[in-house]
Amino acid sequence: MTYASVAELAAWLAPEPAPANAVRLLELASTAVDVALYGVAYGRDDPEVLAVLAKATVRQAHWVIERDDETGAQSDVQTMSTGKRSFSRFARGGGNTSAAAAPRLAPGAVDVLRTSGLLFIDPLVVG
Repeated sequence: MTYASVAELAAWLAPEPAPANAVRLLELASTAVDVALYGVAYGRDDPEVLAVLAKATVRQAHWVIERDDETGAQSDVQTMSTGKRSFSRFARGGGNTSAAAAPRLAPGAVDVLRTSGLLFIDPLVVG
């Protein structure tokens, strides 16, 4: 189940139209939101929650469109250009190191989920 419709994505991308693969992008974006919220309890039928999920999903799909990497296959590639030369290589550790790992959720989607209260971080207070 996708949290946002193609019409919602098109409204966000306006004046640009939604891409031909919008349905697939929204399905992938919904899965990314689900992964981010894994283990979080929330009302799946609550209209306010559904609106937040749709908003985060649209932000995620837009981020994937802008990155032009819907599979995440390029997340462990490092690129450098100087003048007419360009170099690309896979990051050490296959992209698993914190310095090389690309985020899997769009910063905009994270912001939507955090400000809504669905995605929160409890600080650990010792002492």
